[in-house]
Amino acid sequence: MEKLIGTLHHSDLEGGVWVLAAENGRQYHLEGLPPALYREGARLEVQGQESSQMSLGMMGAVFQVRSARSL
Repeated sequence: MEKLIGTLHHSDLEGGVWVLAAENGRQYHLEGLPPALYREGARLEVQGQESSQMSLGMMGAVFQVRSARSL
């Protein structure tokens, strides 16, 4: 399982996409993030794994979230 730390941002692209700008310099579209954690500018730690699927927003790799917490 992989761990990412980053900041959550909302983009109006494609009707609205949430993207995690991770400390590793990459962007991720998070699948399975608990709804309570969706907040602009939220600092998050998520664990899971990168998926090979493409997201509708095409704003970054898809990351399947297994656990998440606010920092």
